[in-house]
Amino acid sequence: MGLVSWMYLHLRVDVHSGTRTQYRLLQTLST
Repeated sequence: MGLVSWMYLHLRVDVHSGTRTQYRLLQTLST
């Protein structure tokens, strides 16, 4: 359960810090 919690937390942080990058990447691919 600890591992799952760590992965979930890491995923949230990754999404939070990479949202703008991912959005920019999507725009680049969409162009």
